Amino acid sequence: MNFKMEDIAKILLPLLLSSILWLLNQVGSFNERLVKIEGAMPALITPQGVPTDSPLSAEARHKLKEAIYTDFHDLQVRVKLMEERVKK
Repeated sequence: MNFKMEDIAKILLPLLLSSILWLLNQVGSFNERLVKIEGAMPALITPQGVPTDSPLSAEARHKLKEAIYTDFHDLQVRVKLMEERVKK
């Protein structure tokens, strides 16, 4: 079989065009998926560039803050009781 460059180009041209079309289709599909994912994500950074909390970390920080306030109050009460004992 003796193929000329012209014959090879005729054979490869449809393959090359279909490959390019498939690649463009995949890029468009990837872009759609990316937009869908970004739309589902909570906004963790405001347009001004200030980071915000996700709902999970804000809830965890609130629980920790409440625990710290409770412990701090207990310590204040204990110190006050100790001070009263020393005065007597």
